[in-house]
Amino acid sequence: MATVEQLIEQYETDPKLQKEVKDILADRKVTINEFRTFAKKHDVDISLKDLPKYMKEAKKLGFIK
Repeated sequence: MATVEQLIEQYETDPKLQKEVKDILADRKVTINEFRTFAKKHDVDISLKDLPKYMKEAKKLGFIK
């Protein structure tokens, strides 16, 4: 199981993952279904209650404007 930090590191060098994230964030929001699907697909141990925290972090990292 990957950590969020490992996925962020992978994002920095993986164009396929970058496109996937870009597509999810195209409307500048993340639905619960998108969040769950992404976490499951990438085997990331993350709780739904952490979504606001990671949305804030995504903005800080420039994933969302």
